[in-house]
Amino acid sequence: MRITRQQAEANKARVVESAAALFRAKGFDHVNIADLMQAAGLTHGGFYNHFSSKDELEAEACAHVFERSVAAVTAIANIADPGRRADAFDAYRRSYVSAEARDADAARCPMVAFAGDVGRQPDVVREEYAAGLRRYLDAFVRAAADGGRSRAEAIMQFAALTGALTLARSVATADPALSDEILEAAVAALEPTVR
Repeated sequence: MRITRQQAEANKARVVESAAALFRAKGFDHVNIADLMQAAGLTHGGFYNHFSSKDELEAEACAHVFERSVAAVTAIANIADPGRRADAFDAYRRSYVSAEARDADAARCPMVAFAGDVGRQPDVVREEYAAGLRRYLDAFVRAAADGGRSRAEAIMQFAALTGALTLARSVATADPALSDEILEAAVAALEPTVR
């Protein structure tokens, strides 16, 4: 039975969504095609109807995760009222280094999820990651602009948030008190956005 073009597109989107979740949870190298297709509820044989290689899927999944993250920060950057934008940005930064973000099964942030893994991936994946990171940082800098921060200062602030979340996640089960301390220090270091 032939599937429609719409069904084929829906199946591909389901594979990308499932792959994004698995790659965030396990890393690119610890997920095979059979696992990906099973998670999407499709047969292993159908993989090559949608992708020429696992590398291609990794790049699409990376782009998918970045699309969501960039959209969230862009929405904040696009708030017209400076006071509302500042409040939304402050809330976003605090949520980024929250216990909820730390304790999620998989890192929601593509930088935390993929940074340690992406350097070992093929060019197509590294390039998609770099493009996504650039778009994210551009949006983050725009969201931070009302605080009088330069691009370099905004990037350093985001690097500190990313590092804090990564470190807190890394010791969350082995040393919960240290993990909490890292998150608390990150929140304490956040300067309120100027209104």
